[in-house]
Amino acid sequence: MPVKSWIAAGSTFAVVTSSLSASPHREPLAARNVLATLAAAERLRTRERDGTAGQPLRGKNLALLLGPSPSGDISTLRRAAQDLGARVAEVRFTEPAKPAPERDDVLALARMLGRMYDAVDCEALAPATARRIEQDAGVPVYHGLCLDEHPARVLADLMTLREHRSPPGGSMLFLGDAKTPRGSQFVSAARAAGFDVLVGSSGQPQSNDASFLVDARHSAHWSLLASGRPLDEARRTENHRCVMQAVLLDSIVKA
Repeated sequence: MPVKSWIAAGSTFAVVTSSLSASPHREPLAARNVLATLAAAERLRTRERDGTAGQPLRGKNLALLLGPSPSGDISTLRRAAQDLGARVAEVRFTEPAKPAPERDDVLALARMLGRMYDAVDCEALAPATARRIEQDAGVPVYHGLCLDEHPARVLADLMTLREHRSPPGGSMLFLGDAKTPRGSQFVSAARAAGFDVLVGSSGQPQSNDASFLVDARHSAHWSLLASGRPLDEARRTENHRCVMQAVLLDSIVKA
């Protein structure tokens, strides 16, 4: 499908501009953007299943800026971009421990990335460095788009929960620290999506009358349950890819 057709189909991820992408620790997502992004990701998944997705990012280039120990989830971002037709390159970069006074390696890197790529993921860099690259590269910059701490993961989990919600609405028990960046974003976005969210303490038992349970007590991996049963991990992965694709389309096409 031509790029202009994708834009005309509706707003995708307006809240995740390049600045939010560079910093996952921003204010909770606005209600209108939550719903628009979920709708865009759902359209992407439907088109993929129907074989009508096309490659709207054909001719675009994405750089994955990797450090010495890249995240194991980076492959999911690579696939998300490649499925849309983008070319993906891995760029290794390690911030110097003691930068030379007469050199600005970050500035040089940013300008090089801006000339060669249409977007950059800076998973390996500190948020301050990622913001510098965003400022000097002049292209969308994401700070770990595939990471659990990025708002894309929040919306992917909400997308999975919405699929098991009938009729619309539903109560949800959130177990864990809702004051962390990811926790606060999730609770805010879930309420914006129409869920009645109750925040429980870490020591609260899981038995509850809520339709859904989000167990966030283990930060490494949240558990999602509907009617006491874990939700399909394969579906969560698929939805995460679709949300990342919505981010890529919105930010790269509109850049």
